[in-house]
Amino acid sequence: MSQRIPPDIHKLLHEKPTKITYKAKPVREVLNNIWLQSDIALDLAFYSYFSRDQDTAKLVLEINRSIDELLAQFILHTSLAYGRSREGSFAVLLAYYYASSMDTIVDSVKDIVYMLLTGYNTLVSYENILYYTDGEVIAPYTLTEDVKVVDITDKYPLDVILVAKDGKWRIAPGLSEKISKGSRIYLRGFKENVYRFLRDKGLETVEKPLEHKEAEQLVKGIIELKDFTRLMVDLAHYSLMEANPGVIQEVEDLEVYVDWKHLQVLNTLRECFGRIDSSTHVGLTTMLKELEDIADASNTISHITMMIGETPGEYYDVFKKVFETIGETLRTITVEKEVELDKLTLWLRKYGGSVLAVKSGSEWIAHPLAKNIVLKPGDKILLAHQAEFTDEVNTILSKISQSH
Repeated sequence: MSQRIPPDIHKLLHEKPTKITYKAKPVREVLNNIWLQSDIALDLAFYSYFSRDQDTAKLVLEINRSIDELLAQFILHTSLAYGRSREGSFAVLLAYYYASSMDTIVDSVKDIVYMLLTGYNTLVSYENILYYTDGEVIAPYTLTEDVKVVDITDKYPLDVILVAKDGKWRIAPGLSEKISKGSRIYLRGFKENVYRFLRDKGLETVEKPLEHKEAEQLVKGIIELKDFTRLMVDLAHYSLMEANPGVIQEVEDLEVYVDWKHLQVLNTLRECFGRIDSSTHVGLTTMLKELEDIADASNTISHITMMIGETPGEYYDVFKKVFETIGETLRTITVEKEVELDKLTLWLRKYGGSVLAVKSGSEWIAHPLAKNIVLKPGDKILLAHQAEFTDEVNTILSKISQSH
C-alpha cells in the first residue's frame, strides 16, 4: 500500500544538485570509488527492499549522492586536464558517455528504495530470498565490542561492505581499520559464511519458503538477475579500464544471455498475474525494470571501449588516460581439461585472481563458486587477475588449457 512521503524522505529523494568543489584527487581513486559504491549500493538496495529496512534504504540514498559527487569530480578532472582542444573534446565525450550511463544506474538503484519508502511493499521477504539464494547474501550486525576488519575477513571469510554509526558511514573499510562498538556493519559473502558468523554471535538466521508456490520460479529468476546485473556493472568497469577488445565478444555474449533471462523472468511474472497481490506484482515488476536498466547502462559502458576502433589512433592514448588502468587483466579461457572450479580458484587467488563467471554449455553462471562446479572441456571462464602476475597465472592456466 502506498503512502505519503515524509518531508525528510522527499528531501533525500529529490535533493537539488550538490555544489561541487574541485578536489585534486587521482582519477584512478575517483573511478575506483564510483565502481565500488555502485556495486555495494545495488546489493544494499536489493536487501533493504525485501527486508523492509528503511534505515538501510536511507543509507543507499546517501551512497547515491556520494556517487553523484564523484561523477562530477570525474567530469571536472577530465575537462581541466585536457582544456579546449580536439583531444580535449574527445576526452570530455568519453567522460560524458560514462557519467550518463552511471547516472542511469544511480537512478535505478534510487527507484528500488523509492518503492520501499513510498510503501509499495511486496509479500516476498528477505527470509524468502535467503531460502532461494545460492550465491552471496547481505547481513547487518551491530557490534558489541571493538573489532578490526581483518579479524572478520580472515576468520569467516566475509567482506565488510559498509559501516554506519551516529549518522556517519563509510564504504568498505580497510583490513587494518578498527570498527568501534555500537557500529552497524553490513556483511556480504556466501550464505554459509554469513550464517556461521551470525551463529558465533548467538544469532540464528531464518529462511522461509514462499507460501505462494507459483511465485517460486519468479523469485529465483529475480535473484539470478540481480546477481547477473551486479556482474554486468563489474564487467563494464573491467572492460573500460583495461580495454581489451579480445574480451568484448564474451562480454557481449553474456549480455545477450542476461537479456534472454530478463524476458524469461518477465514471462514468469506475466503468468503470475492475478495469483499474487497487486503490491507484490507492482514491486517485482519495478524491480525487474530497474535491474534491466542497470544492465543496459552497464552494456553501454562496456561498449565505450569499442570507440577505440572507430577513432583515430592518437585517441587511444587519451582513452587510456581518461580511464586510468587498474592494474588488472580481464580475460576468457576455454577449458580443455576437466578441473574443479574451487581448486582453480584457490590457485588463482594467490596472484590476486578471481573467476567472475563461467559459461557451461549455453548457460552463463554468476557466482559460480557457490555451485561446486566441475569445469569440463569446452566450458569458458571469465576471470580477472593482477597484470603483474601474468606469467604465474599463465602457468596455472596451462594445466587446463593450452590455448590460454
